[in-house]
Amino acid sequence: MPIVTPDINTKIEIDPEILTQIEEEGQIIVHCHYHNFTLEVMGIRVWKSTFLVCDATGLQSQLIKAFDICYQPDWYWVAPGETKRFTMVFEPLPKSVVSFTLMEIINQPGPFIVSGIVRNNSDVYNLKLD
Repeated sequence: MPIVTPDINTKIEIDPEILTQIEEEGQIIVHCHYHNFTLEVMGIRVWKSTFLVCDATGLQSQLIKAFDICYQPDWYWVAPGETKRFTMVFEPLPKSVVSFTLMEIINQPGPFIVSGIVRNNSDVYNLKLD
């Protein structure tokens, strides 16, 4: 199938209803980076009780899906010196939210918690969890 390259002067119109739907979706993407600095194999996983929590109001955004990582009760094992990268997708937060915290709400020690994440226009974030 041939590749069609539009003329750079061609104006492409997008239906305003489609643009509205995109703005209404507004999921938040969090790319995570975990590096095992220890001398032992470390297990990591994501709990479905992981939220983004507005720092000002406590409003919570639910985890929709995690990619390239295990959900509790399973484990992903990270060897010493190894880095694991994974991505989480969350429900939108209101545009008024200025900063938030990534928080696993679990009944065990060692939850992922990253505080004071400053909101950006893209709603795509890169976080170190180690």
